[in-house]
Amino acid sequence: MNGLASRCSMASMFLISVTACTSQPGSPSSSASPAGSQGMLAGQSKMDQVLRGRAIIVSNACGDCHRGGSNPAAPGWLAGVTSRADSFPVGPFNTFPRNLTPDSATGTGKYTERQIFNALRYGLRPSVTPDVDITGTTPGQGNFPATPHYLPPSMPWAAWRHMPDEDLRAIAAYLKNGLKPVSNKVIDSQEPPDHWAAAAKEAGPYPTPAHPTASETAVNTAQVMRGRELVIRKDCGGCHGGGPNPSMPNYLGGMTDPTGEFQIGPFKTRPRNITPDNTTGIGRFTERQIFNSLRYGLRPGETPDVEITSIVPGQGNFPERPKFLAPPMPWPSWRHMPDEDLRAIAAYLKQGVKPVSNKVADSEGPPDFWASEYTVEKIGPRPAVPFPTANERALR
Repeated sequence: MNGLASRCSMASMFLISVTACTSQPGSPSSSASPAGSQGMLAGQSKMDQVLRGRAIIVSNACGDCHRGGSNPAAPGWLAGVTSRADSFPVGPFNTFPRNLTPDSATGTGKYTERQIFNALRYGLRPSVTPDVDITGTTPGQGNFPATPHYLPPSMPWAAWRHMPDEDLRAIAAYLKNGLKPVSNKVIDSQEPPDHWAAAAKEAGPYPTPAHPTASETAVNTAQVMRGRELVIRKDCGGCHGGGPNPSMPNYLGGMTDPTGEFQIGPFKTRPRNITPDNTTGIGRFTERQIFNSLRYGLRPGETPDVEITSIVPGQGNFPERPKFLAPPMPWPSWRHMPDEDLRAIAAYLKQGVKPVSNKVADSEGPPDFWASEYTVEKIGPRPAVPFPTANERALR
């Protein structure tokens, strides 16, 4: 699915006001539970599971497609698009982000948590996939439908399927139990006669290939491999090259032709080369500069290698005239990840990826380098509003 619209969501929905979730749960386990396991982890309450799902949804920018940005208090949070202008073109087809709230008529209310889990793990559309445990990935075997109907490629399930089972179950629990239903009928997406089966075959292997792309210079192997998991699950390769498959050519090497550009209003932005090439990539930046770009949105090329202690321009080493990453880089959502996860991503990009020489043209942008769009009033504080907001419901 390299280069398909798995991250186009960030582009057209970027200018939604976004904020954050409650405090982030601990880092998810790197190992998935057995496919047939049920529900929650030992000792975990339903509330814990729902809050974990909420945090994952916020930090993965689901609302950038399905409405509300990263703000669970925003009007229409996760209720789907409202007009044809909000479609995502995938080849000749227009796809429309669905209503994820548990409305029985227009949302996910008629599906079980297991059907939602199967959609996230296997890409199977819940509307045409029975409520059964899937034990294989070959059509017609292990309860996998003989003629599968897949989610459109704009939904990055090919990356999300690499999350642990407990994370995907937490997402399903939040969508079913943590949201208030919203009635919003979304236009049906267009699709090819094979229901995206050809695109699904291009998604790369699952589980993640065992062989790393790490260089011999990696110092903290556990941290680097944790960063690798996160880069795969966040579908960084959906924009920057290689999709969720580290063995692909030009993995994270940046766009190579104009089809990889994003149109943001009057500006074209271009996914950068994020391999550690010293000339065309991020090799000349420190891990702290990369961390600062993920936490604060600051472009590492124009931000010194310093610890940031404030979000107010001119205070606490925050640049007086900040230059931010161009959308659709979803750092307003990623900033809600734990520090250790962002540092792990930086470690993997610096130590675990082989350098690729690929010069990407500079992105276009306004004279203020997006500063007017990244104010606290528009993207909110970190952390943000507690659960439940007016869009959510307290568990009984």
